[in-house]
Amino acid sequence: MRVLFTLFPSTAHLYPVIPLAWALQSAGHEVVVATHEGAVEPDLIGNITAAGLTALSLGSKDELPAALRPHSGDVKPDRPTLALDPEDPDENAWRVTRGILGGLFSLYYPVDPGPDGRRPVVDNLVDFARAWRPDLVLWDPLALHGPIAARACGAAHARVLWGADNIALIRSRSRAEAAEAADGPSGDPWVAWLEPLLERYGLEYSEEMLLGRFSLDLTPSRMGRRQDLTYVPVRRVPYNGATALPRWLHTPPERPRAVLTLGMSRRKIFGKYSGFPLREFFDSVADLDLELVATLNGEQLAAVGTVPDNVRTVEYVPLNQLLPSSSAIIHHGGGGTFAAAVAFRVPQLVVPLPMWDEMVTARYVVSRGAGLSIPPDGFDVTTAHRELVRLLEEPVFRDGARALHEDMLAAPAPKDIVPLLERLTAEHRG
Repeated sequence: MRVLFTLFPSTAHLYPVIPLAWALQSAGHEVVVATHEGAVEPDLIGNITAAGLTALSLGSKDELPAALRPHSGDVKPDRPTLALDPEDPDENAWRVTRGILGGLFSLYYPVDPGPDGRRPVVDNLVDFARAWRPDLVLWDPLALHGPIAARACGAAHARVLWGADNIALIRSRSRAEAAEAADGPSGDPWVAWLEPLLERYGLEYSEEMLLGRFSLDLTPSRMGRRQDLTYVPVRRVPYNGATALPRWLHTPPERPRAVLTLGMSRRKIFGKYSGFPLREFFDSVADLDLELVATLNGEQLAAVGTVPDNVRTVEYVPLNQLLPSSSAIIHHGGGGTFAAAVAFRVPQLVVPLPMWDEMVTARYVVSRGAGLSIPPDGFDVTTAHRELVRLLEEPVFRDGARALHEDMLAAPAPKDIVPLLERLTAEHRG
């Protein structure tokens, strides 16, 4: 069968689906991965082809609205996040996140046509889908041109969840709110945005346009927060890019190795800004018998200056190369970093920088005994130093990391769900 993946234009959204795309391709299916050149990642199409997959560009920088064209420079660090935390006492938080997401959808998939009368991105995907005729469309929860294209060409379709299902949570709250409103579902801002796009292709709104017919879920089942929908668990196999193995990783480290990473998205979106006191933290670990490997881009490194002898700074090393020889990792709570740490049974110190579900991830790590967490508003270098030493010296955290790894192995591997996808797609065609 033919399988079309549609992505939100970010490498952090690409990497989680690559092992699933490989599994389908290895089973003999045709796979195409579609996205457009995003605002901060003009190399995204190249990242797809570097993984051995066929890429479909939905718009060069010249074809996209000016707001989506690749640019350089820092984005302001105080931009709103899309994080939703079930333990947040703010009952209005979901409405705020709904509004931010609505603006994001309108920006990336505009209803109004361009000067040529075409809708950027969406028209290109629908045209390709109608010509190529995929049997199955697997789409990112933020890539809402995916279900539109699937419906337009008659394909089966499903979401691929790389994190907590915030979209479904917002939909549940929105439907409850709409049931009490005089204008009903049409008053929902997401529905109001989608309906004109759907009408362009002769389609009508249904909840599957936002929630899929079913959802492939790459998050651990114990993390919870699932809605009353059909979820298919899939093991998240970490993929962090492909590079040559650095010479210093050819042999085991001479002393315990810890890793500090602030996340790929954080580096690309916020430039040198991280909210993490790098200079002070490096100085605090100078007296420890360890090797600290910090993945920093040029801007971050320039802001730090000279580092202690036991700190190694690198621009980028895939975590699947670095973590097998590591004894601890300090990170921001991102799904890809978390998954890599779990896969290699590495204790974690999570300093969650909220963008989607980082707070939930941090609590999950702590609840399973696989690490520690420091809330971002309570972070200080002394605490981070103490908690890092605990991770390295107390064996209970290695036991917890092994337990998390067992949780991960309980979910089917990507290759194991290929027969299910084949069956569901055949049933749809039937």
